[in-house]
Amino acid sequence: MSLQQIDTMIDFAIAQVSDTPDGYRAVVRELADRWPDVTGAQIVFVLVSSAHAIERVFETAPEPRTEVQQTFRVAALLASDLFALQKRGNFAPSGRDLTAYWRESDPFFLNL
Repeated sequence: MSLQQIDTMIDFAIAQVSDTPDGYRAVVRELADRWPDVTGAQIVFVLVSSAHAIERVFETAPEPRTEVQQTFRVAALLASDLFALQKRGNFAPSGRDLTAYWRESDPFFLNL
């Protein structure tokens, strides 16, 4: 994965999360669908980076930004799915693998 692709994914995630109050709900699923060959760890990195970027823009805001907190939350939940897949022997699950896992075992991100 190139730095340009990571930047593109981060820009996509920032837009997705910022567009609507509930934009964080679909961002994980959308990243996995749009970039099925990237690893889940890269998706976690993109989520954390995008949340941090949004946080920096609003760092002087009096209240924490809900979309930042929720994006960090879904990144952590995605990491738990990656751990579950590692326990099944898939040590570098891709977006495609995550989508299959969600369909077979844990539809949380499909329904979020």
